Amino acid sequence: MKFLLEYGLTNEDIEEIVNNNQESIIKNIELNKDNVIKVIDYLKEIGVGVNVLKELFIYQIGMFYRTKDEIKSVFDEYEIDSILKSMNYDVNTVDLIEFS
Repeated sequence: MKFLLEYGLTNEDIEEIVNNNQESIIKNIELNKDNVIKVIDYLKEIGVGVNVLKELFIYQIGMFYRTKDEIKSVFDEYEIDSILKSMNYDVNTVDLIEFS
């Protein structure tokens, strides 16, 4: 998970992410690092900040099992500004987005 340091997360953030997820989930994220990086790059591109990114890894880590194209496709159907405002308020609003 050290690759998250490149995105502004701290060692303490990574420790919190690891402590709040099952070991198998963390291993899956590490094994699929290339996909996770593409998803992070897209989220950063549309304006997701470090704090929201951290919360996504803690509360909505399943989002990183999706591909960038899957996320982009769904986000394009909604207003990205609205999604960002919702995610800044509570990352769990991601549950309301219907991914196919």
